[in-house]
Amino acid sequence: MTAAFDYEDMHHLVDRLTPHQVRRLRLLVTQDEELAQAAEGLPPRPAEGQAVPAGLLALIGAVNGPEDLAERHDDHIRERMRERFGDQA
Repeated sequence: MTAAFDYEDMHHLVDRLTPHQVRRLRLLVTQDEELAQAAEGLPPRPAEGQAVPAGLLALIGAVNGPEDLAERHDDHIRERMRERFGDQA
């Protein structure tokens, strides 16, 4: 396996994790001596029970889409813009 394949493979894996699984993975990474160095630049995680600001939820919204959404997000956004506003090019 090449490093590039491993990198892409990990991205696909993380994309499939539930929010709870992502929190567990982040905990494991921050507790590992070697991996914790990569996690140092991450923003602090909100404390348990701390509400996410409503403005942030409005900005993010719900993400339901095809399995390739992460890879083809630009194409999907273009399609949705055409559906809503027509082709204005």
